Amino acid sequence: MNYIILIFQSTHRTLLAEKVLLGHGIKFDIIPTPKEITSDCGMAIRINPSLTNKGMVISILNDSKIDFNLYEKWMQ
Repeated sequence: MNYIILIFQSTHRTLLAEKVLLGHGIKFDIIPTPKEITSDCGMAIRINPSLTNKGMVISILNDSKIDFNLYEKWMQ
């Protein structure tokens, strides 16, 4: 299964993104930032692309002026 991992510059930005995505009805999980991804923030957002449209999430966050990095992770 693959996941989209969203990484933010700070905990504040992660929590802001959480609020915005929840307001749009987006389903996601808050997770610890994976070890293989370098980040100043210890929290990340994980989205299952089979349940949520990646383009819609990107658009929502960009429209809200929330900077992020997106990674795709495949898990077995």
